[in-house]
Amino acid sequence: MPPQLPQRTLDTDEADRRGIDLGTSGRLHLMAKLAEGSGLELPKSAKEMLAQNQQQLEGVTVGGTPIPPIATQCFMLSNMFDPTQETGDTWADEVRDDVIEECAKNGGVLHIFVDKASPHGNVYVKCPSVAVAYKSVNALHGRWFSGKVITANYVPVASYSQLFPDSVTARGPLLPPTKPPPAAGIPGGAEY
Repeated sequence: MPPQLPQRTLDTDEADRRGIDLGTSGRLHLMAKLAEGSGLELPKSAKEMLAQNQQQLEGVTVGGTPIPPIATQCFMLSNMFDPTQETGDTWADEVRDDVIEECAKNGGVLHIFVDKASPHGNVYVKCPSVAVAYKSVNALHGRWFSGKVITANYVPVASYSQLFPDSVTARGPLLPPTKPPPAAGIPGGAEY
């Protein structure tokens, strides 16, 4: 007798009772798959919608490189800091400003939150578009920051909006702070 495989989500009594929410495109894909070998034909409107969904997935690119379908305009950076090691009152502002400055090179940031209590050193970022977020994630993921390797993961926009309701109305890009030039003759010094 073969070993038992773990039970799949679709094979549960709970799924039988309440069903599975596939969403509009998921239902269309399921209908197309079921119709494939049965000789049934999908309605013209369903075929058009499937084709449109496929074009949208294939059509989004940044510099000719397709954006993965999971990419959103929101992402989370991890390993940006260790709250137990940080000192001073402005460390979170410094992390925030560094992230804004780096993302500004790719198109900017609409909203940012440094989770000072996060043991994983999380910073949440919302960019003006998926393309800007994609460029920023690619620029930051795997990069070293304060002796740690940054990891970047996309966050669904709906989840981000739930976590940070004020991000929904964020419109203008946040600007990196302007740093005064060093004072003449003093390396790293500045006059105020």
